Formats: sequence, structure tokens, C-alpha cells
Amino acid sequence: MSSFVDPGFIRDLGPDSFWIYAAAVWAFCLGAFFLSWRFQRRLRLITDTPKSLIRSAAQGYVELQGLARLMPGEPILGPLTRMPCVWWSYCIEEHRGSGRNSRWATVRQETSGHLFLLDDDTGHCVVDPDQAEVYPSVKKTWYGDDEFPEGGPEMATLGFGRRYRYTEQRMHEQDTLYALGYFHTQGPVSGADIDAEVLQQLRAWKRDQAWLLRNFDTDHDGQIDAQEWEAARQEARRLVLEQEREAMQRPPVNVLSRAPDGRDFILSTLPQKNLEWRLRLYVFGCLVVFLAGGALGTWLLDVRLG
Repeated sequence: MSSFVDPGFIRDLGPDSFWIYAAAVWAFCLGAFFLSWRFQRRLRLITDTPKSLIRSAAQGYVELQGLARLMPGEPILGPLTRMPCVWWSYCIEEHRGSGRNSRWATVRQETSGHLFLLDDDTGHCVVDPDQAEVYPSVKKTWYGDDEFPEGGPEMATLGFGRRYRYTEQRMHEQDTLYALGYFHTQGPVSGADIDAEVLQQLRAWKRDQAWLLRNFDTDHDGQIDAQEWEAARQEARRLVLEQEREAMQRPPVNVLSRAPDGRDFILSTLPQKNLEWRLRLYVFGCLVVFLAGGALGTWLLDVRLG
């Protein structure tokens, strides 16, 4: 790094090498600015969205707070620790190279998509965590020599001489959960939705030509003519209506998920004030990197072209 910031080194670089260096600095600078804007937008959403109760929440983008609870059915377990939870994410990294070229490379990672409940005493809603920005209550990192850990975090907390690094994050049942996302109630579908479901069913059947011919090619000529296709459409509609009749017998379900317009979907076990302070620190850190990167990029151009 000392040679990189030496003016003589900058002047002696070939044109291609210099512009690669300069482009990398400015790209890093712009990336920091984008992250600061993104964290600032997230902070603004948190501070500007009023808190709602599930019982009286309007359909749309809302802020909720309550306790995380499991849904009936199979338990949710962290893949690496086998600890019970409502949400998990893990990453396994392998140590590669040596000396100055050593680094941790991700070899496996996954994030939970299991549904769970948010309960605020006035009611509950199903949380679909897909594409959520999660600030979890637990983050554990440990080391080992197998690609998939044989034991939990108590086995090795130091990485000296270890080949793999394991990280697991979790949210647990009964954690206090802050949530910001798209609240909607799923009930019986409309006529237009039924038509869309029929079309989707027909497309699925069309992808499996062997099944389609076996069930609707009544004249056995190896093709689906207009009359046979109409029979398939009627059968698809019958199945969709049958499923809808069953759904109408079940009560509507409140769901919290990512907003269709792309606004941030946030799940956090941090208290709201703590989350706000963390985001402010992120904004400040990114702006510092942006200003430092801009200064370095400007200095590079001044040394080279000045």
C-alpha cells in the first residue's frame, strides 16, 4: 500500500495499470455511496412508518412488533448446530492460500425459507422471510477440519490451523421481533385470479406433453386438437374451483412478506432504537469510506494528469 500511494509509483505505472487502479478506487467509492443511500433509506422507512397492531393493521406496508412463534408441524432446526429456532442462515468457508494470499472462500451457504408466526397479543400473522433483511438474535462462528461440522460452536472457537470456518445465525421462538413489511390477508380469490390459476395449471400440463397426451388425447393420434384442449381447460378449471371451495372453508390468513414495490422487508430481534443506531453507524461508515475513496481517486488523477 505504501508503494501504491507513492507519487513516483503512480507516475511510473503503465496506462492500462493506472486506469485499472483508478477505476477500482472510484468503483469502491461509488459502492460505498450506494450503500450509504440504501442504509439511509432503510433508516427513513423505520423512523417514518407508524407501528400497527395485527388486529387493526391496514393492508399494505406496516410496522409490527411482537413475539416470534413456531407454526404447527415439524420443528425448525439450525442446520449446523441442530438448535431449535424460527429462522436460520449459515455459511461455511474454506481457508485457501497462504501468507498474503490467504483468504476465506465460501463453499456453502443457505438461508431459511420456513414460515413462522408473529404474535402481538391482538392477533398473529404468518411471516414469510423470503428476501428479508434479517438482524438476528444469535450469531455463532467456530472452526473445524471437516466441510460440514461434526460438533457445535463449543468444539473450536479459534481458527489457527483450521481449514473451515462455520457461521450460523438464528432467531428463536419467543424472541421479541420487530418487523417492517407488506401486510396482506389471503382469503378466497377473485374471478380474475381463478382464470390466472387455470392458465397456470394448463401451462404446467403443457410442459409435460406425455402426461397431457395420456390424459386428453382421446383419439390417440399423438396430438391435442381444439376439442381435446377445451376438455383439458375445463378439467383445469374444475380442479381450481375445487381447491377454491376448500380454501373458502378456512378462515383468512394474515401474511407479512416482501412488498411488491421492492421496499425493504426487515426482520429484527434488536430493539427498534438499537436498530436505528446501527443503521446510522452504517450510514456514517459508508460516507467516511466514500469521502476517503473520493479523495484518493482525486489525488490519483491529480498526480497522474496534473
